Amino acid sequence: MDLPLRALQPFFGARILKTGVAVFLTLTLLHWLGSAYATFGAVAAVLAVQPSITQARKAFLQQLVGNAVAGAMATLLGLWLPVNPLTMALGAVLALGILVRLKLPEAAGLAVVVVLFVMDRPQQDFLLYTFARIAAIVAGMTVGFLVNRLIHPPDAVKRARAELAEGDRVLDTSIDRVLMSLGRPQDYPSAQLEQDANQAHKHLSAGRTLLDFAEADGRAAEAAPLEEARAVLEVFVSAVADIHRIVAEAGGLAPGPEREALTAAVRALQAYKKSVLDGLLRGAATNPGAAARWEAALAAYAGHVEELIGLQERREFGLQLHLILAELRHMGWRVRALERRAENGKRQAP
Repeated sequence: MDLPLRALQPFFGARILKTGVAVFLTLTLLHWLGSAYATFGAVAAVLAVQPSITQARKAFLQQLVGNAVAGAMATLLGLWLPVNPLTMALGAVLALGILVRLKLPEAAGLAVVVVLFVMDRPQQDFLLYTFARIAAIVAGMTVGFLVNRLIHPPDAVKRARAELAEGDRVLDTSIDRVLMSLGRPQDYPSAQLEQDANQAHKHLSAGRTLLDFAEADGRAAEAAPLEEARAVLEVFVSAVADIHRIVAEAGGLAPGPEREALTAAVRALQAYKKSVLDGLLRGAATNPGAAARWEAALAAYAGHVEELIGLQERREFGLQLHLILAELRHMGWRVRALERRAENGKRQAP
């Protein structure tokens, strides 16, 4: 059932589709059984649908308890007190209070529904009426849970990798544009830079949401290194914007050894980042020499910067380039930390 969900996802999310399936199956089942309360079951099915299998299992167990608590509370109040808005509200408050004490937050929504459905009753055959409605609600909960179990959402980790890879691609495009405009920063307008950054942030944010789903579904070990990779890419997006701003404030970099050294350092860092991310996102082998080439390129650029700072007439320009050096060092440090995290994960893997 994964393929239809993926095909329709541009128009409807997986949870929306699962909700529709659960409602349809619940209504069909209860109408076939001759229940007069199929709508109540459909409402319960909607509340039972969750974005992940693990969340669905947890919610189902909590809702079973919540259904029992709310049903008992509504039945007792309905037998002992006249039904009016005040007693219905009292029933909802008491049921919620008990569930909070039992630490069952997933059951809260359905508990209120059960109290209202049960207490909104006819004057005769109250117990039979209550049993019929609760049975319809349990049927809806069960159908919703089974839909969660049988219709698997697309692999959240796999989709997160794809979103991060796309965010990395947009980032690389922005880096290329910054390097091409070192001599004329106006060739890469701030509006275009901001648009590229927003596009990268969009993919990275989508990746973070998917990783949250994966973690909730019991895949925290797989999600953790990818979340760290996402954080590194966020740092790169901000740093690239800062580098472009510094170059623009300096009036651009004229052709010369400083510009060549900066370009070489950025390219080496870009290759180092790609090597580490390829291993995390695509399962590719890392480039063992990427880190050493980055360190050498950074040292060469740092040497040019220190030389400029030592010249009185070019000290201000050197200090501006030193700001870029600080950005590059921070970016490289984050990539190195990510590389170590990935290496530790490989050693700990069975």
